[in-house]
Amino acid sequence: MNPELSFKEYDTSKFICKYLDSHKVDYIKGLAGTGIIAWVDGLKKGNANIIALRSELDALPIKEDTGLEYASINEGVMHACGHDSHMAMLLSAMVIIKDIRKEFSGKIAFIFQPGEELAPGGAIQIMGTKAFKDLTPGLIIAQHVLPGLESGMVGFRSGKYMASCDEIHISIKGQGGHAALPSKSSDQVLIGSELVTKLKKIAGNYPSREPLVIGIGRFIAEGSTNIIPSEVSIKGTVRTFDEDIRRDILDNIAVLCKSTGEKYKVAIDLHIPKGYPVLVNDDEYVQRSVELAKAINGKNKVVPLERRMSSEDFAHYSHKYPVVFFRTGIKSKAGGDDGLHTPGFTIDEKAMLTGLKTLSYLAVKLAAGHRPPPANMQECNNPDKLF
Repeated sequence: MNPELSFKEYDTSKFICKYLDSHKVDYIKGLAGTGIIAWVDGLKKGNANIIALRSELDALPIKEDTGLEYASINEGVMHACGHDSHMAMLLSAMVIIKDIRKEFSGKIAFIFQPGEELAPGGAIQIMGTKAFKDLTPGLIIAQHVLPGLESGMVGFRSGKYMASCDEIHISIKGQGGHAALPSKSSDQVLIGSELVTKLKKIAGNYPSREPLVIGIGRFIAEGSTNIIPSEVSIKGTVRTFDEDIRRDILDNIAVLCKSTGEKYKVAIDLHIPKGYPVLVNDDEYVQRSVELAKAINGKNKVVPLERRMSSEDFAHYSHKYPVVFFRTGIKSKAGGDDGLHTPGFTIDEKAMLTGLKTLSYLAVKLAAGHRPPPANMQECNNPDKLF
């Protein structure tokens, strides 16, 4: 009911700290602003594996339209991506894990991360803190609810799972004027239209090695029927599964903006904030996790996932550490049909039991050094081979 926007999760952070205090769990707060890292040490003698579990804190600038009794009371802000359920499941997992700490060795940490929804994201900032560097996890696990997957199900994919994402912000500034006197001005609308057309064509220069999207979602030209505006604003996104292509495209966009500005003698300002890389799940740990997920949920409750062109700042962790990012289904007659980032987004609350037990079981078993399944499941470059 009390969602907060990226890097402004002050009350959310206070709530979590109060909950951790009530359960006498050690933690460090104030990381990347509102972030928290808590931990539970296993009491069993054995290896010193460190497993980290991560949840996000932030909500989205969306006006909620669910009609739920626990709908947002913060006008224009909503947990439309399920981060509230992620926090609830992680806190509950922490309680379970603390209660059974005699059953495992090593350490299980709990990362409550700010700003997943706002590039460059909170993950990269959390990773830069001393608390995280001192943690040095051997594996990081996160889950995310998925409206397209039935409640009670979980899904995994080995290797590349989610695309990189970079935002494009372009401003074209020139001489505005009367539309009836085109020689007296530069036509920013025409220039912007040409630029968008050429941007879209860039994607065609990279035939089918990996999926690629260059999408333009905003074109603002505040002129009128007879007014050529002096400024046009364009915003879009670049998404791919190839980091080399990603870098090349961003370079090409910069070259295109520069040459177009010189051609029409206007100022074209390009800003591309540091975005999210490709999310790459660790093959071996996914292999182990699939086996464990089947053991706790049942074989028919674990499914392979298709790649997604959507993105996640959890990807930053995956380029430094082994990770497992899995999906928990939330679709049922009770809710979960509306898509992520929509005003009507809800979840089937029973799905949280599936996410909770899967997350807890993976953490404890992998902290205990659970080994891979038999040889007939060893190859996992193709995730379909896991099932």
